[in-house]
Amino acid sequence: MKDLTDDMDSGMDPAAMQSLYAKALYRLRESRKALLNRYGVSDEAQLLDRIRAGEVSEHPAYEHYLSALIMEQGRQQLREEMLVRFGSKAAEEVPAISVHMMLQERLEEAYANRLTEPVALAQDALLLSFDTGLMMEARYFSKEEFSLQWSWGEAELRLDTAPVHGECKGFPRHLHRDDGTVVEDPVGVAAEDPWEGISRLLDVLLVDPLLDNR
Repeated sequence: MKDLTDDMDSGMDPAAMQSLYAKALYRLRESRKALLNRYGVSDEAQLLDRIRAGEVSEHPAYEHYLSALIMEQGRQQLREEMLVRFGSKAAEEVPAISVHMMLQERLEEAYANRLTEPVALAQDALLLSFDTGLMMEARYFSKEEFSLQWSWGEAELRLDTAPVHGECKGFPRHLHRDDGTVVEDPVGVAAEDPWEGISRLLDVLLVDPLLDNR
């Protein structure tokens, strides 16, 4: 999404610019629709109900649930920006809708000396690579709903909020360890906003990527 607007400049033909926006909006809409269709549902709430009821596997269904929400969030952000470029809306009136666009900017600023490449903003996820070998795929829709998957060497872990592990303190937050066990969130990712949550986890992982000391 940010890549789309980065490719535009004031000298671009307005018709070509509108075409780029239209294509991006179409791709986001159709990708979301295709994702939901895989589960035989028409919206995200229905998919979450199926996950909660155990009718589909927790993963990757929960990531797909978040992906659908994030793509719609991104589509709304692009629509607002389009109104600024081609409508009567002032730039300062555009709300910050996309959590991922906000996080991408703050992550690149805060971890500039640790990232091995710029944070990649995909349709539905943020992709991060660090100088310790830590790699993360983040889906952060809101402070209450997220899935943070990371790898370090051969190990893979995930901290998420899929509502299926009620036995874990801090439910719905829980950690999938590399050995397959599921435990409560040992970091305390719950925060007032997504930035506080993801930065808190990253600060720990850059020192202890497998959470061995937690």
